[in-house]
Amino acid sequence: MSVKNWNFTKIDNILAKTLAQECGISQMVAEILVSRGITSYAQADVFLNDEQVLEDPFSLIDMDRAVQRISRALEQDEPIVVYGDYDCDGVTSTAILYSYLSMLGAQVSYYIPKRETEGYGLNREAIGRLAEQGASLIITVDNGISALDEIRYANELGLTVIVTDHHQVGEELPEAYAVVDPHRPDCPSEFKHLAGVGVAFKLVTALENGDYDSTLEQFSDLLAIGTIGDIVPLVGENRTLVRIGLEAVAHTDNIGLAALMETAGISPQKLTAQNVAFGIVPRINAAGRMKDAAIAAELLLCDDPERAQILAQEVDTLNQKRRSLEDGIMRDIEAMIAEDPSLLNNRVLALYHEDWHPGIIGIVASKVLERYGKPVLLMSAENGQLRGSARSVEFFSLYQMLTACEKTLTQYGGHTQAAGFSLPEANFAEFYRDIEAYARKEYPVMPAFSYEVDRVLHPQELGLEQIRELSVLEPFGAANQVPLFCIKKAVLRGISPVSENRHLRLKMQYGGMEITAMYFGMSTDRFLFRVGETLDFLCNISINPYNGREYLSVMIKDIRPSGFEQKKFFNAKAYYEMYRRDEEITPQIRHRMIPNRDQTAVVYKYLRKCGAYTGEVELLYSAFPMLNYCQYRVILDVLEELGLIRVSPLLDRIDLCDCDHKVDLEAAPTLRRLKGS
Repeated sequence: MSVKNWNFTKIDNILAKTLAQECGISQMVAEILVSRGITSYAQADVFLNDEQVLEDPFSLIDMDRAVQRISRALEQDEPIVVYGDYDCDGVTSTAILYSYLSMLGAQVSYYIPKRETEGYGLNREAIGRLAEQGASLIITVDNGISALDEIRYANELGLTVIVTDHHQVGEELPEAYAVVDPHRPDCPSEFKHLAGVGVAFKLVTALENGDYDSTLEQFSDLLAIGTIGDIVPLVGENRTLVRIGLEAVAHTDNIGLAALMETAGISPQKLTAQNVAFGIVPRINAAGRMKDAAIAAELLLCDDPERAQILAQEVDTLNQKRRSLEDGIMRDIEAMIAEDPSLLNNRVLALYHEDWHPGIIGIVASKVLERYGKPVLLMSAENGQLRGSARSVEFFSLYQMLTACEKTLTQYGGHTQAAGFSLPEANFAEFYRDIEAYARKEYPVMPAFSYEVDRVLHPQELGLEQIRELSVLEPFGAANQVPLFCIKKAVLRGISPVSENRHLRLKMQYGGMEITAMYFGMSTDRFLFRVGETLDFLCNISINPYNGREYLSVMIKDIRPSGFEQKKFFNAKAYYEMYRRDEEITPQIRHRMIPNRDQTAVVYKYLRKCGAYTGEVELLYSAFPMLNYCQYRVILDVLEELGLIRVSPLLDRIDLCDCDHKVDLEAAPTLRRLKGS
């Protein structure tokens, strides 16, 4: 794991104090609201009291045309097809619109393309088959806005197409009968952040003459799940819809959803947006990623309890398979880096493999991004073609990077921090050179992976009542994350392994009180710190009921020594990586990278005393306050070149080597190179 940047939000405490008094909330809650751009009483009142008024669904442009055409199809009993997408947003959109039209007695079916063989959105082959089967009207949900050629083809076959989508609009609109998308430049609707399921839900509400009470009662559970699943900002209308929907999920009448929650071990009494995001959404997505999203759609539409249990178990099994494949890809990546450690010195990490499942690599890319702290591009290879997913740190735009390197690509699209692309396998080497050249030109010092910290938490604020007050900020999700706190200068008092040493339970002394915190994914052999040390850490805090009592649940996100100078660290790390890439650095910087004999001896003696080191090699630098990071890494390079130690390519272990003779530090190639000798 790489060292992460902790970005502390600057808060206007006076403004927060005024907001706290006006709204009757705690100073801590007010400061979090201010840090997230909610600075007035009016804004806070809407946010806290769920008073967001839902817009008239007819404020979406072309909604009237869509309703008129669907109503005619219902009157004339035309065959209607709901054309969905294979992710959670698309599946829930499909289930809502299909279910509603079925209740009206429509001659309706649904179609969700297979991810592996058909890809995203409308395709000519599917349109041709639907026409042959007698379809008259196709209604897209969560797709269609970019299907210009496909919709022209549908028109040629005599089909009518209505597009409902929420993705960004290109330079040209599709030639559909109606195009309902809040991102249309001519759309007067004020709220632009709806998920695809939100647009489909508004279509259903429009068909009900704008009666939100009726449609929310029927579909708010699926609406909430799809909205959370698509990671759209949980602000404005989305916040209102998810709040209402979570209550509906907890008491759902949907037989398939209830079976899925039971299989996933989700208790309705403890339901949160996080339960949905990490328990329900991945299972629905797994069907589309691993086999066929129609399985998940059938589950959500199922009215037979026995069949629902079978489908829920199948979806759960697919999710387990998905997780196993993720683990396999991570092992492959570790092996690639072990074979070529210089990859970690690149500004961007780009890898591909013929055995990687294209439906999984996006998830893995997010994990690799967090682990190594730099933009990641992962690709699957098949028949000479690469299909990729990319994830990035803040302030490094993937879309701009791909645009700058488009000459080697077949296609690409996406956003600043997430993108997809494809290219011929033969173009990979040139593509990688181009993205490294782009990154070097545009980002001489690469931005670091950052945690956005809401505020420092003081001892007097660490109580049940203070943390309970945070519940007014729920539901948490995109643009309204679970508050991330920093606790400074806590003294480590105890380290206990949990679950066969896969996790740690830490006891801390903080301001006269004892904190018990869980550090998931950390083991005793990788944990750098010792009892008695003073540490800073980032954490999420919630309340956990147990045996009739309530306890604070502290989950550590990141940890490091108190007083760690992160700006100094990241600047030095950037120069070290530039040196390793043979990029030009000034003589002054080069001189500051050179350690002396005594400094080298301190590091070697420390390692000999430890007997070896297992953990984050980058963070071990903090054990040597007399060194800058460049000197520390150069010392490790020198000791390794002289056969005294072996540093894991993954930077997670340092082993001692047997050496029974004296060594000459000046003979190390790294020192000779730095000194120009």
